[in-house]
Amino acid sequence: MLQKYEESLIEIKKMLLGLGSEIIMASEKALSGMESLDVTRFESARTLLKNIEAQANAIDNEIVVTLALFGPEAKDLRKMVAYLKITNELVKIAENIRSFSKRMVGHLQGDVPFVSLHEYSSHLCRTSVQAVKLAIGTIDIGDKETLEDTYRKVKVEESKSDDLYTILEKNILSDLTKTIDQSADFIQILSTMRKLERMADRSVNIVQLMIFSRVGGEMKTY
Repeated sequence: MLQKYEESLIEIKKMLLGLGSEIIMASEKALSGMESLDVTRFESARTLLKNIEAQANAIDNEIVVTLALFGPEAKDLRKMVAYLKITNELVKIAENIRSFSKRMVGHLQGDVPFVSLHEYSSHLCRTSVQAVKLAIGTIDIGDKETLEDTYRKVKVEESKSDDLYTILEKNILSDLTKTIDQSADFIQILSTMRKLERMADRSVNIVQLMIFSRVGGEMKTY
C-alpha cells in the first residue's frame, strides 16, 4: 500500500512539472513576441496552452483519488493541499499568458504607436517570465533552504514587476495628454500589462505553497 502511495505522489509531481513546463514554454514564446513584436509568436503561445484546463483537471482528479485511497496525514496531507492550490495558480498564470498574448496581437495590429512603450513592456514581460520559471522550479525542490532562497529571488522579480508597471502607467498617462483621441487604446494596453504583473504575483503564491508543504505554518497567498 505504501509503495502505491509513493508511486501516486511521484506521478502527481510529474504531472505538475509537465504542466509547468508547457506554461514556461508558452511564457517564453510570449516574451519572444514582446521583444520582437512578432504577432505569430503570441499566437504560438496561445496554442501551447490550449489543453491546460484538461491537464489541470487530470492532476486535481489524481490528487483527490490519492487523498481518498490513502488518507495521508501531516506533511503528506500538506503536500496534497499545496499541489491542489498550485494547480489552480498554474491555470491562472496560463490564463494570464493567453489573455496577454491575445490582447498583444490586437494592440500590434491596431493604430496605437506601441514602440514608445516597448522598452519597459519588454522589461516587465522578462521579469514576470523569470518569476514564473523560478516558481515552477520549486515544485522539484525539497530542501527548505533552497526553497527560501528561491522565494527571495521570486519576491525580487515580483517587486521589479510592480516598479516596471508603475513606470509604464506613468508613461501611458503622459501619452494620454498628447493623444487624447487614443485614450481608450492606451488604457487597454495598461490593462494588458497588468496581466504580466499578476503572473509575478501568482509565482510568489506557488513558492509560498511549496514552503508550506515543506515546513507547515500558515498558508499565505495573494
